Amino acid sequence: MSHFRSLLTVVLAGLVASAAIGCASLGLPSPTVPGMSSSSTAAVGTKAWWKKHKKKATFVPGQGYQVADVPGYFDGEGRPINTRVARRLEKEEASKSLLGDVGFQNTMAEVKESMGLGPDQQRAQAAFTQGEQLFREQKYSQAAKQFKEAASRAPGTALEQDAMFQLAECYFFDDKYPQAVNAYEELLQQNPNSPHLDKAITRQFAIARYWEQYEQYRPDWPLTPNLFDNRRPLFDTIGRANKTHENIRLNDPTGPLADDAIMATANSYFLRGRYNDADYHYDLLRKEYPRSDHQFEAHLLGLQCKLRKYQGPDYDGTPLEEAKDLVAQLRAQFSSELDDEQRTRLAEVQGQLTKQLALREYSMAEHFDNIKHYGAAKRYYADVMKNYPESDLAARARARYAELGGAPDHPTEPLQTIVDLFPENEERSKLNNVPLRDEGQLQIASPPADGGDNGTIRR
Repeated sequence: MSHFRSLLTVVLAGLVASAAIGCASLGLPSPTVPGMSSSSTAAVGTKAWWKKHKKKATFVPGQGYQVADVPGYFDGEGRPINTRVARRLEKEEASKSLLGDVGFQNTMAEVKESMGLGPDQQRAQAAFTQGEQLFREQKYSQAAKQFKEAASRAPGTALEQDAMFQLAECYFFDDKYPQAVNAYEELLQQNPNSPHLDKAITRQFAIARYWEQYEQYRPDWPLTPNLFDNRRPLFDTIGRANKTHENIRLNDPTGPLADDAIMATANSYFLRGRYNDADYHYDLLRKEYPRSDHQFEAHLLGLQCKLRKYQGPDYDGTPLEEAKDLVAQLRAQFSSELDDEQRTRLAEVQGQLTKQLALREYSMAEHFDNIKHYGAAKRYYADVMKNYPESDLAARARARYAELGGAPDHPTEPLQTIVDLFPENEERSKLNNVPLRDEGQLQIASPPADGGDNGTIRR
C-alpha cells in the first residue's frame, strides 16, 4: 500500500508539473497547489493577489480594472474579465469535495487541464461563437452543446455567465421549460449579480405562470407522471410553479416581479383551498411590499382566508381578531377604491365578525355557567355586555348575569369536610392568593344616549 501511495504521488506531481509548463507556455501564472509549490507569490485572479494590488489598480471605463505589468482587465473582486483564471475553491465547494481536501481538488483540476479538459479561453470563445450561430438558425439542441462547452472552458469569467444564460435560452426556445428553469437558477445561484438577472427572472416568471395556468385548465394529481410533454415537469406541475415563484423572490427580492410572484403563489393556494398557506403569502405581501399594486387584493383575499380559517367558537379565535384588523385597514387605506357593492359586503363581514366574536365570549360564559363556576361565567357575561352591546346575545347575557347575582363563585366540592382534613399543596395555595378583579368595579356598557356612531359601517 505504501508503494502504491508513493507511485500515485509521483504520477500526480508529474501531471501537475506538465500543467504548470502548459500554463507557462501560454504566458499565464502556474497554479499553486498546497504542499507542492511555494505560496510566497499569490496567483493572479485570487483574493490574496487582489488584496495586495487593489489599491494600485486603475479603472478603465468600459473595460474594467487594470494592474501595472499584468495583462488584461479585472472586475471589482479581482477576477479577470473574459480571461483564463486560476482555480479558486470556495468553502461550500470544498465541503463537498473528497474528504474536504482542497489540495486534492486543485490537483484534480490540474490533471484535467493537462488532459485537455481544463479551461481554455480560445476554445471557449470558439464554442460560444458557434453556439450563437446555431442559435440564430434555431438549432437549439446543437447550440446548447456548444454553450455547455463554452461554459466549462471559461470558469469564473463573464464569458461563462454569457454561455450559461444562452444555454438556458436554448432550453426556453426549445420548449424544454423544466431544464430552462434549472439552467436560469444555476446561473443566478453562481452569479447573484449577473447582468442577465432581469431577463432570467422574467423567463422564470413566464414559465411558472404557464405551469400554473395549465394546472388550472387541466388539474392532475401531483404524483401523476408526465411522460410526453417537455414543457412540464415530470411530477407536480403546480408545486414546481410555486417553487419557481419562491426562487424569483429570493433571487431578486427588490425586483419588479417579486411581489407578482408572491401574489401568484398566494392565489394558487387560495384556489386550491389551502387557506393557511394563502394567508401567509398575502400577509407577506402586505408587510414586505407596502407599495405593491396588489395591496388592495391582498387585503380583500387575506380577509377571506381568515374567515375561512376560523372553525367555530370551540377553536382558536385569532383569525377573527386578525380579520377585524383587516377590515379596519381596508376602511382606512382603501376607502376610495371600494365600490358600493364592496362597501356593502364589507359591512356584512364586519357584522358577521362582531356576531362571531360575541358568540365566542358567550360560549365561554355558558361553559363556566354549566360547570357552576359562576364567578368566571359572570365575568364573560359582563364582557359580552360591554364589548358587544348591540348584539342579540347582550340581552341574554344581561338577564343571566342578573340571575347569578347571589350565586357562589365556585361550586361546592364533594366530600369537602374530608378534604379539609388534609393540608393544601403549595401550588394551590399560591393560586388562591392571586387577587381577582373586583366585580363591583364592572361597568356594563350601554348605547350612547344621543344615538351616536358606535364604529359600525353604515349602509
